[in-house]
Formats: sequence, C-alpha cells, structure tokens
Amino acid sequence: MIMSANRSATMLLEELCELLARHARDDTTTAIADLLIGREEADMPPLPSMPWTHMTLIAQGAKHLAYGEQIHDYRAGQCLVASVAVPLECQFIEATPERPVLGLCLRLHPAEVAEMMVQAPGGAVPDNDDIATPGVVFADASAELLDATVRLVGLLDEPRDREVLTPLVKREILWRLLTGEYGPTVRQIGLSDPRFSPIAEAVQWIRHHYREPFRIDELAERIGIVGALVAWSGKLRRTGNTVGISITPATPRA
Repeated sequence: MIMSANRSATMLLEELCELLARHARDDTTTAIADLLIGREEADMPPLPSMPWTHMTLIAQGAKHLAYGEQIHDYRAGQCLVASVAVPLECQFIEATPERPVLGLCLRLHPAEVAEMMVQAPGGAVPDNDDIATPGVVFADASAELLDATVRLVGLLDEPRDREVLTPLVKREILWRLLTGEYGPTVRQIGLSDPRFSPIAEAVQWIRHHYREPFRIDELAERIGIVGALVAWSGKLRRTGNTVGISITPATPRA
C-alpha cells in the first residue's frame, strides 16, 4: 500500500478511485467488516439506503439523494453521515462504463462512537446540546479523512496487516468524523446507544463544568440515571484545562 501522507485531496481521491475500482464486487461486500464498495456504470433507479447509521463517500461521479422533502446531490470528495436509520432514496447519476460512479459506505456503530466520546479530551468533541442537529449531514471530506479512508481501503491489498491495522484505521476515521464538520451529527450516534449514552453525556457535562462543585447523585439525576443503580469509579485528573475521567457503570441488580 502506498503511503498517502502529505498528499493533496485531489491526489488522494485519484488513489481512492483506483482502489475502489479494483475491489468493487457485484454484491458490494469486502474483506473488511462494515465496509461496502459501490461501482455503477449507468444511472440507476432510486434505491433504499443502508438501514443503519453510516458514512458514505463519493470518490468519482455523483449521487442523488432524497431525504424527506430535502433533495441533495453530492459529488466526488463529499461525504454523508446519517445518524439515524432514516429512509433515504439514493440514485447514482452521471455514471458511464468509461467513468463509473465509485463510492464506499462504512457502518458507524453507536457503541464505538460513545466509547470514543468518553475517551476524547475536553473540548475535542463539539457540544451541540443547544442547537437542532440534522440526522443527515453533507460536507467536503478533509484531506485527513480522505487519507485515512485510502489507508483503510488499501488494507484490502494487505491481508497480513489487515486484521491488526483495520480497527486502528477505523478509529481514526471515526475520530476525523467526530471532530470535524460532521461532529454534532456523529455525536448523536453515540448518544443513541443505550449502554453508553448516559456515561458519554456525563463525561461531556463534567468536562464542560469541571471547575464547578457537583454531587454525583445530582449528576446522575440530571442525565436520567437513578443514582442508586450506578457505581461511579471517578478519579478526576486535572492538568490545566484537561480532565481525565474514569467512570464505570454498575450492573443493576435484578
């Protein structure tokens, strides 16, 4: 796999197109779990979208998408993130055999997003509590996101390294999404996980209010947890404006 550090977005897209064209299958599956690759050589009728939270990235061509009453076209170098399994109608456009539409879809798991939110340093994850967060968001993919995506797809050519490196590169992609323009929408994916969302919400609140005194039972009530059912292992490590927090939920007794 060619290392893509310090390459422009245009060069990264060209490399990604080569990889996608080489690894595209009729059923879109790949040897990497949760990674799908699409290739279309003709404009197709609208198709239903993936029934899970995900990101999609167009490397070549364009895609027409209808979301409720909203209609969007997104093109090469643009990325979509869906924080809920909403019914989207997707249609590939401007596809020809000479220049097919090439893209990929990566499933985003709420538990993995929530875990990263808990581990993130204070201020790294956008706090969108006071604004309406869209369930679907579009934006140009940053060079950093493209670089990580190229390396993930490139692991399809590296079976020896794939098992070890794939989880690491997936986490990098998730981090780029969580801390970029897609952040508020990706954050909603983490908060939707019933096992982790109260913990993630608690950590975010503490990191924004760590200078203020508070009681654990009051915080538990604030985020909707019955204090008696939660055991908090909580050491606050303060270094300047950075707070490290360890919080462990107890399993409720029957």
